[in-house]
Amino acid sequence: LSSMCPEDWSPVLVLANVRSGNNMAQDLMGEFQTLLNPIQVVDLDSTTPYKALQLCTLLPKHTARVLVCGGDGTVGWVLDAIDEMKYKGQEQYIPYVAVLPLGTGNDLSNTLGWGAGYTGDVTTEEILQNVLVGEVTKLDRWSVRVTKGFYSFHRPKIYTMNNYFSIGPDALMALNFHECRQQSPFLFSNRIINKAVYFFYGTRDCLVQACKDLDQKIELELDGERIALPKLEGIIVLNIAYWGGGCRLWEGTGDKPYPPASHSDGLLEVVGVYGSFHCAQIHVKLANPVRLGQAHTVRLILKNSVMPMQVDGEPWVQGPCSVVITHKTQALMISPSKQQPEDDLPSGSASAQGTVKS
Repeated sequence: LSSMCPEDWSPVLVLANVRSGNNMAQDLMGEFQTLLNPIQVVDLDSTTPYKALQLCTLLPKHTARVLVCGGDGTVGWVLDAIDEMKYKGQEQYIPYVAVLPLGTGNDLSNTLGWGAGYTGDVTTEEILQNVLVGEVTKLDRWSVRVTKGFYSFHRPKIYTMNNYFSIGPDALMALNFHECRQQSPFLFSNRIINKAVYFFYGTRDCLVQACKDLDQKIELELDGERIALPKLEGIIVLNIAYWGGGCRLWEGTGDKPYPPASHSDGLLEVVGVYGSFHCAQIHVKLANPVRLGQAHTVRLILKNSVMPMQVDGEPWVQGPCSVVITHKTQALMISPSKQQPEDDLPSGSASAQGTVKS
């Protein structure tokens, strides 16, 4: 098949999670199937990302572009499958990844320039055009190793982080939201409802202060240097610009100089928060975070307590442990072109969308 393809051919594969956010993916899949060969539009509820991405191995090397329709969790799932392709010697077939944000927070999508949430105001034809002419950018991915206790003979649990890690009030909000959604999943089919539930739990924690005195329970090291902590309730480790559903946390109010940050510089930004109310103030640009520093490696030790933690919205309750965050790899993403053409699709795009019809 690849020998029959024109040189400027850019095939597009659509991977949709019908369970994400506002449940718009089902309708979008139908619209994309009218524009593309149906084999190019994959429902991730019935096919794994890795299996779907095997179509890329039939195409010319370094040409395929993938549009992920879903939330940040769906994007992470697809990027994990791409890592698996690397491990299995298929690196030359790895696609570039764009995002159509259908989740609740969509912080990764927002960072990459695809917006905070798709509302149907852009046609599927325009979406495909934006994917085809989008610019390739790199995204750092990180390994989060959580080892129970403080001894190396405990087998660590390893997570992959694209967005952020946190311990404290925002992890507690994520945990409460997760537990509520598991109990009543039918209630969480709307992005507005999801954010309202988050707001409820955040407001409740302002009164309860379940994560107080974190600074006395944890040790923090940035690139091997111990950091003296002020009185905090939470620590957040950032890889991307946006956090908490649209807040530029590292930037804060923007009224004071702060070190530049990037999702592709191999550095993490580490901030502290005084509590849920402080998080709310940062959201509306009434306060700055406590900027603790930037580092290539972050190490935290939870000494003698049980605290909520989360990685990219996956929360859990954790007892005494060590957490080590190190660079894992980089993913090739697509950001919208800074100069989007307003006319028809560029030359070669029609054949790109007709991918495997021949």
